[in-house]
This record gives sequence, C-alpha cells and structure tokens, in this order.
Amino acid sequence: MKASNLRIGQILIDSGVVTDEQLEEALVKQKSTKKRIADILVEDGVITEQQVCKALEKQLFIPYLDLDTVQIDTEQLGKIIPENLAQQYMVIPVSLDGRFLTVAIADPLNYKALNDIAIYTKLKIKPVIAEQTKISGKIREIYAAQKAYDDAKEFVADQQLSEQAKKEAEEAAMADASGNDQPIIRFVNNMIEEAVYQKASDIHIEPMEKCMRIRFRIDGNCQIYMETAPELIPAVTSRVKFIGNMNIAEKRIPQDGRINYKVAGMEIDLRISVLPSMFGEKIVMRITTSLGMELKKENIGFLPENLKKFEHLIASHRGIILVTGATGSGKSTTLYTGLRSIMRDEINIITVENPVEMIVPGITQVNINEKAGLTFAATLRSILRQDPDVIMIGEIRDGETANIAVSAAITGHLVLSTLHTYDAPSSVARLVDMGIEPYMVSSAVLGIIAQKLVLRLCTECKQAYSPSQEERMSLDLPLDKDITLYKPCGCEKCNQKGYKGRIAVHEILLFTHKIKRVVTQNVSSDELRDVAIEDGMIPMTENVRRLVLQGITSYEVFIDVTISND
Repeated sequence: MKASNLRIGQILIDSGVVTDEQLEEALVKQKSTKKRIADILVEDGVITEQQVCKALEKQLFIPYLDLDTVQIDTEQLGKIIPENLAQQYMVIPVSLDGRFLTVAIADPLNYKALNDIAIYTKLKIKPVIAEQTKISGKIREIYAAQKAYDDAKEFVADQQLSEQAKKEAEEAAMADASGNDQPIIRFVNNMIEEAVYQKASDIHIEPMEKCMRIRFRIDGNCQIYMETAPELIPAVTSRVKFIGNMNIAEKRIPQDGRINYKVAGMEIDLRISVLPSMFGEKIVMRITTSLGMELKKENIGFLPENLKKFEHLIASHRGIILVTGATGSGKSTTLYTGLRSIMRDEINIITVENPVEMIVPGITQVNINEKAGLTFAATLRSILRQDPDVIMIGEIRDGETANIAVSAAITGHLVLSTLHTYDAPSSVARLVDMGIEPYMVSSAVLGIIAQKLVLRLCTECKQAYSPSQEERMSLDLPLDKDITLYKPCGCEKCNQKGYKGRIAVHEILLFTHKIKRVVTQNVSSDELRDVAIEDGMIPMTENVRRLVLQGITSYEVFIDVTISND
C-alpha cells in the first residue's frame, strides 16, 4: 500500500493540486495514522475528494463517475459483491453488461482490490473513480435495507406463532446488545442506523393485522421504510422496550423511555413512546439529537434583520423570550442555540424540561416527573432558590407555570420558554387566557419568536422558470421585469421529491415601547399584528417570499405558508 500511496501523491503533485511541502506533511502524518495519503490531504482541507478523483482520471485515463447521478439496481448488484468486500476495498458495483462489471472505487491504484473482486465475481472488471464518501453512502443504500429484510426473514424462519415461540422471541430481544448475534437485535440496530443516515426525525413502528409497517418521518412527511411479517411484532416491541428501560411485561398502558445510541461516532438520543393498539403496541422513536447542524445562531435560518433582533434578545439580563410554533417546528433547537450562545462561567443556567431533549455540558438540566410530583410549577419554585441567572422552561402550558415565569422575569431573571401558538401576536392572547394581566405581559415579555419549518428545494434538480402573472402578483413582483424562480423537479438525491431538507422561517415581535402600550390596551391579535408590522416586524410570509426569490424554496411553499397564516 505504501508504494500505491506514493504514486497517488506524485499524481496529485503532477496535477498541480498539492505542493511538495503539503505532500511531505501528509507523509509524516501517514506514519502514525496509516491512512491513505489522499484521505489525509482531504481531512486537512488541502484538496477535495473530487479534486483527487479528477486528478486520477486525468493521469490514469480511468473515468470519474458522480454517484449522485447514478441509479443502482440494488436488488441485482447487491448480491454480486458482498458487503464486507465492498467495505474493505471501498468499492461498489455500478452496472453489469454481460461479463463486464463496472465498479466504482475510491483508490483505482489498489490493484489487489480489483483483482480480488474479479476472482470473487468471476467477471471482467471495469473500474471508474468516485469519492469515498459517496461510495460509503451507496454501500449503505445498497446493503442496509437488504440486511434488515434478511434479518427479518431469518427471524421469521426460526419462529412459529405459538405462545412458546413468542416467549423465545421476547427472550432473544432482551439479549445483551453487545452480542449483536440475534437477528432481531441486528434488525432493530439497522433500522435505527438507517433512520439516522436518512436524517429522520421520528421512527414509527406500527403493528397491523397482516404486517408490521415501519415509517420514517423525513422533512416533515412520513415515508415507508419497510413492511414485514407480523411475526416480528412481539420481538421488535420487546427489543425496543428493553433497550429503552421500559417494562416489557406491561402491554396494557402507554409507556415512555429513552435510548442513547451511537451511530458512526455520533451520540444519538432517542425518546420512545409506546401505545397499545388493536394488533400490538405502536412505537414512535423521536430522534432528538440535532443531526447535521451545529447549534450556532447563524445556522438557524434567521434573516439578517431577524438575527440582529435575536442577538439583542438573548443579550438581555431580565425578561421572557418566547419561541412559538407547531410541534416539530424546531422551537427547542432555537432555545438550545440561544443558551449555547450565552453560556459562560459567570452565569448560572438551569433548564426544566419534559423531557430533557439535548444534554448540554455546563448547564443544570432538570427532567420533569409528574408521577413523582416533580411538575413544572413545583420545579420552578425550587429553581428560584438555586440562584439562577437564566432559566429555560421547556413549555409554558398552564397559568401556574406562566405566573411563576412572569414573576421570575420581573425579579431579574432571563427566562426562555415555548408556547404552542402559530404566530407571534396570538401568543399575547394566549398568555392573557392563562390569567396573566396584559400590563404584566407588557412588563415581563422581551420578545416573541414565531417559527415554522419549510421545505428546501433540492439543489441538484431544481428547475429555473419565469413566473406567471399570477405568481408575480402574489409575490409582489414587477410584471415587466425578467425574474427567475425555481420549482421542484425530482432526482435520485432527493428521492424524486424535488425537496431535500428544511429551513426555518420566522417573525420576531420585539416588545418596544409602542408594542407595550398596545399590549396594555388588550387589543386583538390582528390589531397587534398590524401595529407590529408598522413597528418593523417582518411577517413570516415575507420571510418565505425572500426565500422564493433566492431560489431556496418554491412558490407552492409560499402559498402554503400564506394560507396557513391567514
């Protein structure tokens, strides 16, 4: 391998993408890490994976293939090269034409890999070059679902529907996870890992009369992961309950649990809810860890004007900051981001949550336990005796909690919390409905952030077009000017949806002197909205409109948000 790596290094120098000095530094690191030279250079940010591939293509006359543009027949090709061989040599089958097998490989100078694959498959190998990260993704795509199906088949083949067999299934499910030799353990592990790789927010395990259905919620919508035999229902349920520290014998009442799981070096936190249903226990596993996103205020999706308002709010020393929106709209992520941005040794931060969604080192976090009498209100009363500077309340859901939050804010604490309302102005009416006097709301509240998650257009396949007159009028655009908008199309990368990922849109209502006067007068939400817009609040619809003009989302998403906000 050393000679092969040196040749790659020389090729990169000849191509002009690295210098002799950069290669020498990488060679020194290689002695201790044993990694490929190209991998070290990519990790250090000297070059990109695509630059490596292009350099190899130019020097070796082996074509480069962008795997994002390729649809692989996983059912046929997944059986030609076994997963262990694909992982060992970082190679995947791409197409089969008679006796010729085209394979994508990260290191085309690894002649041993190409020779071993030729011997194993008894086919003539035609290599193409591809990025290692894309090959890893395709390996998971080709083999992960197949592994889950194979584990399911293996389990069903071994089990009958007798009571004794069900008992054995549950015993297998309760085995030590470190063994991973039981098919049901592998099945559950593969399911969780695939959900994490697909950036799902929830896993739904649904027992039905003739099958067990598993769905992932991705970008706000449920998508079927697989449907398999109903024989798996008791064992999968028992396995999930066991690793979630729930009572396996109790099947008549709802239960809640939690799992800390490690996937590809990431610590993943899953909250589990079990609910008895007609054909077994329905399980929902919420992945509460923020995947693929650093908790920095710049990454939340704020418009530049709104980011300044957010920074102004969290820099305050006393008062209430409320984040509102529907379930799953990213309220907790915004709150945690705010807390992380103000964390320092000089201040004492305490949170009270039900449950704690994300562990933050350096912050005291309290998990609510209503069965034991540890309610939001009871905990808050105790927290006020813990000398806090900043308090985060998971949710203000009743008058007692709201009153304590207001009292804490007025007596010199910064309080962050959430409310379940759909826009900023209606949050004032919600607090008044909870029994907080309007003058107390105006005194205690610093600002209200309403947010919603909207779909992002897939950057690979979005299509440019000229908007119609109706679209121009809806978006308040000039009728005679050349303007380009984008619409969803659909490709392999976005699973033919046209959208990939979501972005938050906001409206931030700052409690200026003008807003405080209006709130004290107890005006309606509509009147408050009109005054807030006059006072500089950017409505959520305007936020989405700007995203449409930037090509980040589509006109259809704008209309959807406009209708839901009316």
